[in-house]
Amino acid sequence: MERAERIAFRKAVKLHVFMPSNRRIWTVVGNRHEYWIHPQDYCTCKDYYFRARAVAIEGRRGREGVEASCYHLKAVEIAEVRGMVDEVHFNDDEYDDFIRALIDMMYKQVTKGDC
Repeated sequence: MERAERIAFRKAVKLHVFMPSNRRIWTVVGNRHEYWIHPQDYCTCKDYYFRARAVAIEGRRGREGVEASCYHLKAVEIAEVRGMVDEVHFNDDEYDDFIRALIDMMYKQVTKGDC
């Protein structure tokens, strides 16, 4: 079983839904960190960062075939298709604190060089 499947099967793909606004934030809980996800688009993990850079560099050289993705984004796809997304509901009053905590966590990962 590949990494993305293992993540999906352990219900580590989280959809945080804030009510009543229905704002949604996706995260994937990894072994050491939680990553902020925008499905099909973006992940805060270092693997995504380096792949996106590679795509930008290869694109400037006229080469194709390098994909800006990571196994966290693949895990989201798998979890959605198989109904394995862990949906967590919050009140809109909790949104600001949730975002602050998520940004603080990412900042600590980056400043420790442990992302």
